[in-house]
Amino acid sequence: MLRFRDAFVLGGRSELGFSWEFSWGAGGFTVIDLYKILGIKRTAPRKDIHKAYRKKAKTAHPDVGGSVEAFNQLVVAYSVLSDEDRRAHYDKTGEVELAQPDNRDGGAIEIIAEKLGLIIHAEQDLATLDVGALIEQAIKDDIAARKASVAHQQRAGERLARLRARAKRKEDGEGDLVARVLDWHEVAIQGQIKKNEGLIGHLERALVLLEDYSFADETAASAPSEEVVEALNDILVSLDELAAILNTSPSRAEAMPKEAEPTAFG
Repeated sequence: MLRFRDAFVLGGRSELGFSWEFSWGAGGFTVIDLYKILGIKRTAPRKDIHKAYRKKAKTAHPDVGGSVEAFNQLVVAYSVLSDEDRRAHYDKTGEVELAQPDNRDGGAIEIIAEKLGLIIHAEQDLATLDVGALIEQAIKDDIAARKASVAHQQRAGERLARLRARAKRKEDGEGDLVARVLDWHEVAIQGQIKKNEGLIGHLERALVLLEDYSFADETAASAPSEEVVEALNDILVSLDELAAILNTSPSRAEAMPKEAEPTAFG
């Protein structure tokens, strides 16, 4: 939990590196409130908070000329005020509760970034693509492949156990070469199972994160390409938010549309 007064005493910087602006008032030090950072009223609904964040993020991000400090403030403001419980706590106490991200979010963000990158660099007209369906199907295909690999490794483990029960040295002697080799195979099999189960968790988490987004063209067909690009920019901005909470430093400079310099994670 971050207390504004404590943050000032520590130099005006949170544990994640978010810096804050302070002013002197009759009651002592106060922080510029989160609503002011987003430029919204305290009664603003969630959709207005999201809209304000999108608008400000386009100019506040360091990749397009903004400052790191201003963008970090914007990320924190949106992260708190878009969360019903954290917003209520902030309104009541003036304290910012830093989010505790799912430990699978880092891997899930990398997966989303990879899929978006493939679409961005495909050199196809976005207006002809069902972007959401393509990403969802690609992730589901990956999940199916990983699950098939886990099943294969489990069957291999069962065969190994049967083989171990049958393998016996003909004569007594020191050491058991076959047993050591079987031990190595067992460790390798279990390692592959664990690895694939972890990746399945990241892939499934990516699907959950993407449920909040739509890539559908909701405007007239006169400019479908621009609107789809706008949707892509929207999800990349929100990925910036997640990455900032996870204390990473993604750059969108290579994944943005040409006129705003392409963006990318990495």
